[in-house]
Amino acid sequence: MPVRIGKIELVGLTNIYTEDARNLVQQRVPGQSGSVFQDLGREPVTVVMEGILLGEDTQAALEELRQAQMKAQPMSFAADAIAGADLTEVIIADFQVKQLAGHQNRFSFYLKVREHQEPPQPADAGVAAVNDAVADDAGAWAAGAVDAAGVLQNPDSLMSAVDKNPGLLGHLSAGELGSVVAKSQGTLSGKSFGSLLGALGKVNPQIIGDFLETLQNGGNLGSFIEKLATEGINVLESLTGIDLGAALSIVKGIAGASDFLAKLKRVVDEAQALGMQIQDFDVMAPFQDLGVK
Repeated sequence: MPVRIGKIELVGLTNIYTEDARNLVQQRVPGQSGSVFQDLGREPVTVVMEGILLGEDTQAALEELRQAQMKAQPMSFAADAIAGADLTEVIIADFQVKQLAGHQNRFSFYLKVREHQEPPQPADAGVAAVNDAVADDAGAWAAGAVDAAGVLQNPDSLMSAVDKNPGLLGHLSAGELGSVVAKSQGTLSGKSFGSLLGALGKVNPQIIGDFLETLQNGGNLGSFIEKLATEGINVLESLTGIDLGAALSIVKGIAGASDFLAKLKRVVDEAQALGMQIQDFDVMAPFQDLGVK
């Protein structure tokens, strides 16, 4: 009946048995016969093994068992002979060894192991992690609020602040953001405007529609559409994967308008180039070699 404890297989067992007990507290009732027992649960299962260690690796096995017993180190345990005892890890409680006379690598041993169970987590085990997460969220919220206040005071710092902390957009209303963008219109490029919409879509997509309407009502949206067209920026690409809701039609309108203006600009540029070529064209040049004047 082999038993494996850790990496050691005990094949020379001569005796093995278990000790099972429950922790019962006796409560005597004054004036009554008998007692009431309070069940505090079962005790850890104890397994007692006796046998012989033999073979070339006996010394290494003895040292491993001694170290595990000394350090109270849990070891894996498997034994088909222990019916009904569901043990997976044990602690060595007692280990006694006697070398057999006349044999160099043969020892008799007495080994007592007890069931090992991990201690339960304290009731507040997860409180520290929750507190840390709350503190991090509070810090991020405070930083966003401070950065948003800085942008309101200095609109030209909008894009540098957004690049550093996009979360500040969650602290600005559609009207506040529209006012900041309108004031910094001269320094915002079409690419910056597209990046701003992309960041807003990730942080606070619910206000995109109101933000664009604020720019339109203030007469500033057309300027940004021209910049998008001139720089060839497609705002829909900046908002890929974001649920725009009711703002989708407005964004598509901006994208369509900027695309139309871009195509119109190309037509105008080509027409101007053609006009310059016509202006410089000399109809008599082919006949000069023929002596025609």
